[in-house]
Amino acid sequence: MNQLSKILALFLVKLIILLLVISPNVISAQRTSTSVNINRNGKTTISIKNGFGNNFSIEYQGDITLSDDDTDVVAISRDGYMEIKKSAFGNRRRVYIEPDNSGQLIKKYYVGSSQKDFDSEGKKWLSEILLEVVRSTTLGAEKRVDRLYKMGGSYKVLNEVGKMTSNHVKARYIKLLLEKDLKEKDLNSVLNEVADIDSNHHRADILKNNTKAFLAYESTTSSYIQATSSIDSDHHKADVLKRSIRDGDISDTQMKALFVITDDIDSDHHKASVLQEVLNKRALTNNNLKLLITTAKGIDSDHHKATVLRKALETDGISQSVSNTLLASVENMSSDHHIASVFKSMVDDEMDSESLSNLLRVVEHNMSSDNHQSDVLKKIAYNQSLSGGSLNAYLSTTKDIDSDHHKAEVFKTLARKNFSNSELVQILEATTSIDSDYHKTETLLRFASEVRNEGTIVKDAYTRACKDIDSESHFGRALKAIQ
Repeated sequence: MNQLSKILALFLVKLIILLLVISPNVISAQRTSTSVNINRNGKTTISIKNGFGNNFSIEYQGDITLSDDDTDVVAISRDGYMEIKKSAFGNRRRVYIEPDNSGQLIKKYYVGSSQKDFDSEGKKWLSEILLEVVRSTTLGAEKRVDRLYKMGGSYKVLNEVGKMTSNHVKARYIKLLLEKDLKEKDLNSVLNEVADIDSNHHRADILKNNTKAFLAYESTTSSYIQATSSIDSDHHKADVLKRSIRDGDISDTQMKALFVITDDIDSDHHKASVLQEVLNKRALTNNNLKLLITTAKGIDSDHHKATVLRKALETDGISQSVSNTLLASVENMSSDHHIASVFKSMVDDEMDSESLSNLLRVVEHNMSSDNHQSDVLKKIAYNQSLSGGSLNAYLSTTKDIDSDHHKAEVFKTLARKNFSNSELVQILEATTSIDSDYHKTETLLRFASEVRNEGTIVKDAYTRACKDIDSESHFGRALKAIQ
């Protein structure tokens, strides 16, 4: 052997070793492509490409009946036929089967363009190809599922599903199986198989259209939620979760798992739609309401987050802990408009002093719009009791408003409420934060009628506030109002 031959031989050995190493990965990476066409006359054409030139197609019309071992075609309805073609590495074979006038089947076998004897060659090839056909298509699926189920229940059917590669075919067999009267154990096995389907569409389609069956038991409900978590598509995942919320009797524990899955949804729209569905359809404990609000915190869109939080505020009997959780969810919102919309809904019902003080701190430190700040503060003045710590927080937030107009409007709203003498003094002292003589005067005039009826301490506080007015005419108007 010369030197060139040795080099070539060494190269071939290395090439063979390389192919042996990578071929399993290459083969596993190949995707089966299936196309199905059904025309108006009921003729069905299925084309399957498995890669590496290994392709086959089936064309049939009428009802096709297979043998119990799936190795032969035993009957075709009148005027029906079946043709199977397969090509592999340039080798082409086909079988054509049709019934004669008496219903007996005529079977023809071809290799390339030459017809061969069916009994001696074609029968064996048909038995080999038919199993591949039924596992790659839905041909005879109904009868196969019935037969397999009678032989060994759901285990037998699911065992066959596990041997299939087409997501469409797997889904069809599972849907047919779900038409049977399945028990809890069977349903859990089905859900495990559903989780292995590598198609968001087919996985979601099975889950959302069989919710009542899957959610009939606590164990299957948990399996159902886990199967849903394996869906990558936000659209399909949200669709399944919303259907389960509408149709299922989900326990508090399972609801926690549902929120975990919802939190994994990237789309703000879809995440919000699931949380709103929960709020529309479910009665939530305070703990689960906290979990829902915490999940809403992960929504980046202020619009979608505010929509969910406002809906959550419609829940009866919200605890202080829930209120604090909601405030924490608002803190990472940037839109004053949406923050204000949440807070104006939040203060519709009486709040405890601590929760109200916490809300006011968020208004002061997280909102920059004078208009929206004043809107929230006026709503608080109308609906909430203000005293002690909450009054201190309220006045601190009001003094933080830059616009004298908006600040004055807030103080004027306070003038409609009843306060103790010490509280009134505190409010009058806070009016000195208004720079404009006009707005300061108009504000003090709103308090004048009440101050006239109070004692020296309140009147002195009013007088001190008036002395902060530079304009003599405005000063005179304000002071004269209490005389």
